[in-house]
Amino acid sequence: MNSGANHGMALEGVKVLDLTIAYNGPFCTMNLADHGADVIKIERPVVGDGTRWWPPFRNGQTGINDSGYYAFLNRNKRGITLNLQSEKGKSIFKEMVKTADVVVNNFKAGTMEKLGLGYEDLKAVNPRIIYASASGFGSYGPMKDRPAYDIIAQALGGIMSICGYPDGPPVKVGPAVGDNFTGTYMALGIAMALYRREKTGVGQQLEVAMTDTIFSILEAAVISYTLTGKMHGRVGNIDPYTSPFDMFKTKDGYVVIAASSDILWEKLCHVMECPAMLEDPKLADIGLRCENYYPIVEPVMRQWVEARTSAEVDRVLGEAGIPVAPVLEIDQVVNHPNTKAREMLVEVEHPTLGKIRIPGIPIKMFGTPGRIRRSAPLLGEHNQEVCEELGLADCQDNLKEAGLV
Repeated sequence: MNSGANHGMALEGVKVLDLTIAYNGPFCTMNLADHGADVIKIERPVVGDGTRWWPPFRNGQTGINDSGYYAFLNRNKRGITLNLQSEKGKSIFKEMVKTADVVVNNFKAGTMEKLGLGYEDLKAVNPRIIYASASGFGSYGPMKDRPAYDIIAQALGGIMSICGYPDGPPVKVGPAVGDNFTGTYMALGIAMALYRREKTGVGQQLEVAMTDTIFSILEAAVISYTLTGKMHGRVGNIDPYTSPFDMFKTKDGYVVIAASSDILWEKLCHVMECPAMLEDPKLADIGLRCENYYPIVEPVMRQWVEARTSAEVDRVLGEAGIPVAPVLEIDQVVNHPNTKAREMLVEVEHPTLGKIRIPGIPIKMFGTPGRIRRSAPLLGEHNQEVCEELGLADCQDNLKEAGLV
């Protein structure tokens, strides 16, 4: 990547105490760590984060340090174990808070307060601390005490009701979008809080709820209902507000085509040699093309596409400047030249898994580029190192007393 003048990484010098588990929290702190933050992942002694036991694994390895899932989400972090149920463990954690910038957790609302480690408790230790929480439903509202996973947020947030085909049941979005968008929002909130602290010297508390996240990414579905009272429901691969915008079967696979402006529509009609559609008053604008997509437009496009290979459709429409793409399988996108050029697959040396390839860094900072500097930590790998940084007199005794080892 041509990064221009290199001035380190954007978040160098920021210390993050990461209490998160599963996906949304670790995804948040991974993004912070990728851009230079010193993220210290704090896990339960003996068992660690539950994702240490989530597949995929390599060659039958199923130990606590062998999860590829964990290795991807926790790269660039240091790791310690700490028993936050014990008084000594809480004391050590508060010592860490004194020199930290950010504390992140994704426990059920109220958990940190029950431990005596809520925002007010930690603010008393360090008034500059930024305290970020993610949960299913947030710290207030009628559902605040309920646990949640991504599929719960997708159901209650409304996104499942608009995914799938009209004659089929609601469908979950494949990847855990409630988790990764929540993690992204939380990383953004932390960055904003850090910026505000630079101006005021004061930290703050922030939270992101997974159901809020899902509701916020429904695009026009919400405003369509509040403005017109209409609900578009499940529509398959089309876009209910622009047309043509759909997936089509080719001779050897599938492609998606999005010609959602008058200029693109004109280009598409010329490429398909369909002047009649271009002149049809029933297709004169986007609204009419949406209304008449299935009776007029879709049959013509389907017939044109199915007579060609995916590569041919991609080449012909691409050369005309029409947005088009083949629907790639995972192996195809992993090995795609664009993936390589954009450095979106990175090789990392892992202490138990050996060389593994994991997704790279999507935020390209020119001048202060992020980078993958280390593999995910073994359970408790940095206990001694972090304990010594705290200046504890007898590190090993303190580690054992706190349930660190």
